[in-house]
Amino acid sequence: MRRLRSARSIRNTGILLGVVLTAGLATLVLLDRDARLDAASRQSMALATGTDRLLHYELRNIERALRGIAAERRADAALPPALAGDRLDVWIAGVIDRHEELESIAVFGRSGRAREGAVADARISDWLATLDHRAGPLVAGPLLPQGKGGTLPLALAADDAWIVALFRTRELEDMVDSLDVGAEGSATIYTQAGVVVARFGRTGTHVGKHVDLPPEVRVEGGRFSGDLVSQLDGVERKVAFSNTSDYPFVVSAGIGLHEALAPWRRYAVSACVLALLYWLVFGLVVRRARKDEVAREALMAEVEAQAEWLQQAQLASGTGVWRMYPAAGYVRATEEMAALYGLDSVDGQIPVQAFIDRIHDDDRPRIQTELAASQIDQLPFVQEYRVVLDDGASRWLKIRGATIRDGAHPVMTGTAQDVTERRDAQQRMERAELQFRHIFERNPLPAWVYDLEDLRFLAVNEAAVDTYGYNREDLLHMAVTDLLAPEDQAAGREALAPGGGHDAQDRPWMLMTRDARHVEVRVHARTIELDGRPARLVLAEDVSVRMSYERDLAWRANHDPTTGMLTLAALADQLDSHCAADGGSGFAIAYVQLRDLELIAPTLGRRAGENILCEAAARFNQVAERYGACGYMPSETFVIAALDPRERDAMVAALLAAIGIPVEAEGGTFPLEAWIGLASGPCEDGGAEKVIGHAALASLHARRENLQVVHYSAAMAEHASSRLAMVRQLRQAHERGEFELHFQPIHRLHDGSLAAIEALLRWRQPDGSYVSPAQFIPLCEESGLIVPIGGWVLEESARMHARLAAAGHGDVAIAVNVSAVQFEADMTPESIRHLFERHALPPRALHLELTESVLLRHPDDARSLMGTLRNEGLCLSIDDFGTGFSSMAYLRELPLDHLKIDRAFVRDVTEDPRSAAICRALIALGHGLGLAIIAEGVEEAEQLEWLRAHGCDQAQGYHLGRPMPIDALLESLAEETSEID
Repeated sequence: MRRLRSARSIRNTGILLGVVLTAGLATLVLLDRDARLDAASRQSMALATGTDRLLHYELRNIERALRGIAAERRADAALPPALAGDRLDVWIAGVIDRHEELESIAVFGRSGRAREGAVADARISDWLATLDHRAGPLVAGPLLPQGKGGTLPLALAADDAWIVALFRTRELEDMVDSLDVGAEGSATIYTQAGVVVARFGRTGTHVGKHVDLPPEVRVEGGRFSGDLVSQLDGVERKVAFSNTSDYPFVVSAGIGLHEALAPWRRYAVSACVLALLYWLVFGLVVRRARKDEVAREALMAEVEAQAEWLQQAQLASGTGVWRMYPAAGYVRATEEMAALYGLDSVDGQIPVQAFIDRIHDDDRPRIQTELAASQIDQLPFVQEYRVVLDDGASRWLKIRGATIRDGAHPVMTGTAQDVTERRDAQQRMERAELQFRHIFERNPLPAWVYDLEDLRFLAVNEAAVDTYGYNREDLLHMAVTDLLAPEDQAAGREALAPGGGHDAQDRPWMLMTRDARHVEVRVHARTIELDGRPARLVLAEDVSVRMSYERDLAWRANHDPTTGMLTLAALADQLDSHCAADGGSGFAIAYVQLRDLELIAPTLGRRAGENILCEAAARFNQVAERYGACGYMPSETFVIAALDPRERDAMVAALLAAIGIPVEAEGGTFPLEAWIGLASGPCEDGGAEKVIGHAALASLHARRENLQVVHYSAAMAEHASSRLAMVRQLRQAHERGEFELHFQPIHRLHDGSLAAIEALLRWRQPDGSYVSPAQFIPLCEESGLIVPIGGWVLEESARMHARLAAAGHGDVAIAVNVSAVQFEADMTPESIRHLFERHALPPRALHLELTESVLLRHPDDARSLMGTLRNEGLCLSIDDFGTGFSSMAYLRELPLDHLKIDRAFVRDVTEDPRSAAICRALIALGHGLGLAIIAEGVEEAEQLEWLRAHGCDQAQGYHLGRPMPIDALLESLAEETSEID
C-alpha cells in the first residue's frame, strides 16, 4: 500500500510538472515573439534615422555649394555681364568637380526661363514656374529618368533667380543599398509628395512610383513606426519613417515580418515538440512503473520462499545454526553454536540472557539495540561482535539472522561464524591504513586516489572535500574527470589515463567545484597499486591566484587597461604573425584620431570621458571583428586593420558609420569626429610597424588639411622627412645664432611721427637668402622651439631698445609677437621684471602682440597674467584682430592698449565696401573700448589716406617702411627730415 501511494504521488507530481512546463513554454514563446517584433521595429527605426542623417549631410553640402554660387553671383553683379557669366561658369564647374553626385547646375529666372546660353530641360522650367520664389532651403523637383538611373532637380532661391542642381539619384541608391534589411526588407527615399527616388529591396526598385505617406511624417521632424503592407510590393513589414532633416525628403526602412518571425516559428515548433515529448515520455514512464510494481510483488514472494529454504539448509548444515524465540525467552542452538559461546545446552535450549551476558561489554548495548530493532522491523540481522569466554579470552563472531514466523509467533533464525582471525588481520590492516589516512587526511593540499582503469575516485581527503564542495560520498561515486572544467575535458581524459601522469604535471588544469567555481591547479601525481589494481595518488596545488596574476600581467603588457584593446606593439606583432601564416598577402591600416575628446574630462567629468572613449572603442572593435584586428594608443588614437586589403573601403565605410552616430553620455550627446589615415602594404616591406607609421602620417595630413579621410602617399613621407630636417636645422640655427631681427616702423597717422617698430624674426641662409617666416614659424610652434627662440627675440629686442635710446629715439617702443605656446610656457611677471631691470628699460618700452588663440585656451588665466604683465611695464596688443573668434566680453575685460587690424581687411579697404565696413567697425569698437588702433599691411597711399580719414591711430606696411636691420633703420631715422606724405 505504501508503494502504491508513492507511485500515485509520483504520477500526480509528474502531471503538475507537465502543466507548469507547458504553460511556461507557451509564455516564453509569446514573449519571444514580442521581443523579435520589438527588435525589428528598433532596427527599422535605426536604419531610417541613420539614412535620414546621411541624406541631411549630403543635401546640406549641396545647399552650401549652391549658396556659395549665389553669393559669388551677387558679388559679381557689378561686373560686365560677359565677365560675370564666365566667372559664374567657372564657379559652377568647380562645384560640379567637387560633387560627383551632381550632374549639372544651371541658373534660371524667377519665371523658370534658363539663363542665356544655358541648355535646360523644359520640365524643369515648367516646374520652377509653379514655385513661390522666396529664400529658404532646397526644393526638390520631379524625378527625371535618365539611362539606368535618374536625376532629381534641387532648386535654391537666390535674389532674382533660381539655382538648380541636377542630383544623381544613384547617390541615394548607394545610401540604401548598403543597409542590412534582410531578404524581405526594403529601404526607400521619397520626396515629401511620396514619389520614390531610391529604393533597395529584392522585389524591384519601383523608382518614380507614388506612395501615400503617413500623415505623421509629412511635417518636418516627423517620425512614424508601425506594421504596414507595402503599396509597392505587397509585403507586410515593420516600417519606420523619418523626416528629421530640413529637406523635402522622407526615408523609410522596413524589416519583413515573415522573415523577422522565422526564427520564432522554429522556436515555437520546438517548444510544442518539447511539450509533446514530455507527455509522451511521462506516459511511458507511468506505464513502465506499473509493470515494475507488479514484477516487484512477484519477486518478493519468491524471495520469501527462498529465504525459508535457506534457513532450513542452515539448520541442516550443523554449523552454528540458531533459532531464537523472543516470546519464550530462549534460543535453540546447535552444539557448534553453543561451543562458539562457551555455553552448555540443555535439550538444545539456552536462555536468551545467557547469550546476551557473553557479549563483550563494549558491544552489548549496540547489539541489544540492533536486535530489538530487527525484531520490530522484521529486517535481517547481520552483526559482528565479541564474546567473552570463561577463561577471559575474546572471540569475534559474525551473526546472520532473519525474522520468520513459526506458527502464530515471530522467531529469528540464522547462523554464527567465528571470524576472529579475519578480524585480527583486519585490525592490523586498519592500523596501517589509519596511519596512511592520517598522512593523507591531514595534508593541507587537496589529495585523492583514483583507479587508472575506470578513473573513479578511491579515496579523497578533507582538503578536497572543503575545496570542491562535494561531500566525501559524492566524490567516491564520481570519476576524476567529473572535476575537470569543460574546456579541459578532452586533454584531461588523455592525461589521466595510464601513461599520462607525467604530462599532466607539465601544465595547469582547470577544475570545477560543485557551485561551478573554477579552480586552476597544478597536479603532483604518482602511480601506485591499491588492492592489486593500478591507481594514481594526486596532490592538487591551487595556483589560481598566481596564474591569474601572471595572465593579468601578460594581458596588461599587450592591452590598454581603459579600452581593453591591443597596444600598437601587440597589434603589429599580430599582423606580422598573420603575414607569416598566410604567405604575405598584406593588409590595410586605418589610423583613426578622435577629435576634441581630450576636452570631455575637464568639462563633463572623467567618468563621462571614459564612457565616451569606451563606447568609441566598442564600435571600432565591432568593425575590427568583421575585418581583422584593432589596437589603441593613448590618447584617442585607434588603429584598425583589415587582414584582406581588398576590404579596406568597406572597413572605412563601417568606420565612418560608427563615427557618424553620436555617443550618449551623462552630460548629453557627444558627436564623434575623427581624422582617418589609410595605408596598405605587403608583409615583406618593413612589416606592420612601417604600414602603421604610413597611416599615422596620412592621419596627420588629414588633421592639418581638415579632411576626414586621407590615403597615404610617398610625398607625405618626403614632406614629413623634410619637416623633421627643418626642425633639426632650426634647432642648430638657434644654437649657432643664425637668426636675425628686422624692424618695421609703425607711424602715427595724425602727424606721421614714429610711434613704434615691430621686431620681425628672420632666418638667413649661408648664401644670403632668407627662409620665409611662414615656412619656419609654424614648425617652431609645433616643435616647441618657439619658446627658446621667442625668449631670444625678447632679449634681443630689449637690447635693441638701448640702441634706439642712444640714437635719441628712447620714446619709440619695440613690438614683439608672442605665440600662445610661448605666452603660456615662458611668460611670468618675474621674467619680465628681470628683463626690464637688466636692460634699464623704461615703462612701455616693449609691446607684446598676442594672437586671439592666447585667449581661447585659458581665458581666465590669460586675463590675469596679462594684467600682471601690464603692471610690470608692458604694452599689450591683440594682433590680427578680426580673424579669430574672440568674444566681445573678453575685449571689454582684457587689459589691452592696442588692437591691430589684420592686413586682409586693409588690403581692399578702398575697393571693397565690405572690407571698408569691417575696418570702420573695428576702429569704432577699439575707440569705444579706449584702445589705439593699428592697421597692418598698408601698401598704397590711398589705403593710408582712407585710414587717416576714418580715425585710425597708427599704421605700418611697405608704403611706410619695409622691415630692415637695426643699423639700416637707425640710418633711415637719421636721414628722415620730413613727415609722412
